Amino acid sequence: MPAGALHLGQVIAAAKRDEIFKMKLLYEAVKTTGIDDADIVDGSVVAARIFCCGGITKELSAEVRNSLFLYVPKGQDVGPGDIVELRVGHPAEGSNPAVMNSVTRIVQKSGKEDGTCWWDPKNDRLWQRILYCEWMPKEGWVKQGGMTPAWFKPLSADPASK
Repeated sequence: MPAGALHLGQVIAAAKRDEIFKMKLLYEAVKTTGIDDADIVDGSVVAARIFCCGGITKELSAEVRNSLFLYVPKGQDVGPGDIVELRVGHPAEGSNPAVMNSVTRIVQKSGKEDGTCWWDPKNDRLWQRILYCEWMPKEGWVKQGGMTPAWFKPLSADPASK
């Protein structure tokens, strides 16, 4: 996904403050985005999966290894099972610091089986299903095909990016 674009993920785990400090690469990623140590609290970073289910993502340990880490801004109550919209970050480039993937909003709370978002296609036996929400096409989201299919909202289609 291009940096700055919006994407969806399902939260699978939330990190405790001390875990973030102990994981050197994760802590450095958080720090290079300009976030102060005082703002790092339990749940400041979550792991989210962008593909579902089976195969190598069947066990939680494999899911965490194959997930994205997301910064959760203050005031957002994000928990396991929530489907979140995230802004795609980027690694450091020259004098430009890294930008960590960040949660922009919760689009569906955990446990809403009748919600407007689901893993598509709706066949539990298939691997590498992708998140889809009914509102995506009318809000300017597009589907990327190929080996890593996904729905995303390009930077140019997002009013918040201007």
